[in-house]
Amino acid sequence: MVSPQEYDYLIVIVDDNPELLMSLTFALTSRESPRFHIQTANNGIDGLEQVSLLQPHCVVIDVKMPGLDGTQLVRALRGDPATATIPLIILSALVQEHDQQRGLYAGADRYLMKPTTPDVLISEIEQAISLSAADRARRLQLLAEQES
Repeated sequence: MVSPQEYDYLIVIVDDNPELLMSLTFALTSRESPRFHIQTANNGIDGLEQVSLLQPHCVVIDVKMPGLDGTQLVRALRGDPATATIPLIILSALVQEHDQQRGLYAGADRYLMKPTTPDVLISEIEQAISLSAADRARRLQLLAEQES
């Protein structure tokens, strides 16, 4: 187990593609700054368990997964007071505007399209982490108002 002093951020990545998990893990952990420690889960149920147990700094979530999909995982995390304020980023191959809206309405802080570069992902992780709970609540309220 890696001690908290050895990294700046603990990130959980939830995706059912093992090659992508390996690629993202390498891309994020090979940087000198910020230093990431990555935990992975290959489906939504395992992701929910990992996030609840580890309380990471941020979670990167794919949408299309068997069982509990990414949007359902976002809703579950936002609905649990223990995980409601954890920054959530969807990273998906679903690129239609309605897919993005669905992810953001579910409670994701960011919606990124695959493929993306490590630099973009790192920037989005840092931006999501910098959001306060009040910022997150305000953004969700604005989305709800725009929908009505």
